[in-house]
Order: sequence, then structure tokens, then C-alpha cells
Amino acid sequence: MAVRFRKSAGGDRAASETAVASLGLGQHVTFEELLDVVSQAHGKPIEIREIDNSAIPAVTGLWIEKEKKSIILVPSGDNRLHRTHAACHEFGHILLRHQGCGGVETANPSVFQHIGSRKGIKRMLARSLDWNETERAAEHVAYLLSLALLPKEPASPSDFERTFL
Repeated sequence: MAVRFRKSAGGDRAASETAVASLGLGQHVTFEELLDVVSQAHGKPIEIREIDNSAIPAVTGLWIEKEKKSIILVPSGDNRLHRTHAACHEFGHILLRHQGCGGVETANPSVFQHIGSRKGIKRMLARSLDWNETERAAEHVAYLLSLALLPKEPASPSDFERTFL
């Protein structure tokens, strides 16, 4: 299946930007600070868990919402930058209040059919290979949140140096 990337519609981008702006992030935040702020906006704790890549093949991030907390699963074999981005993508689903997807059930139907009722899972979202509006909006939030994690570089006093920035 080919992955198609298209630019999000203006309304989706505006919703993503509004969701991130509502967090009131400063110039620079740590990942732990970001996790706390998103948890507060979500109204319940969010736990990040690293799992073996083979547990959920082809899934780079998975948000599981339960009654009292949410859990984001990221593959332990991925590098730290990729795990951080996957978590920020799942934060996007949380902040935009997305309702779920069929990606996980399609990939692992026998596993996920029965877990929900037994484990109190209300909702599951995974990054999908089908880049629909929901995925594009969550990805835009991930980019915006990632910018808050990057340290701001001081402006160069040199006009010459600024031409390369």
C-alpha cells in the first residue's frame, strides 16, 4: 500500500494550531513537562510505555484510553527521536479528541476483539498507513509539539550568517 501525503485542509490545521496554543507552552519545554501539560488538558494521567516491536508489528504508536488513565505504546526498538515523535502524534489525537480508528483491529483482529471489555479500554488509536484527515491533523500537532521540545537558537548578529538560516 502506498502512503500518500497531502496537505491538511485549512480547518484541520487551524484546529491543530488552536489545540497546541491552548496548552500555553513556553519557549522551550522538556518532554516530561509536555507530558504533564497534555495530561492536564486530557483530564487524566498519560503513561508512556515502551513495548517490543514484535508485540504490535507495523504500529509506531498506539493510544489506549481507559477510564482513569491513557496509555501510549511506542516500540522500544525505535530510536528516541522516533519514539518522541510517535508520542507527540498520539498527543495530537488526544488534544483533538479523536474517537478511534480501525487500524489496530485490522492489523490484529483476534488480539483486540476481546481486550477492550476485559481491560476497560474505551478507545484505541494507532498511526495508520491511510493518511486521512484525522492522521494529518494529529501529525500537524506532533510537528508543533516537537518545535516546543527543540531549544531555541539565539539569533545571529551577522547578516551573513542569517542568510543561511
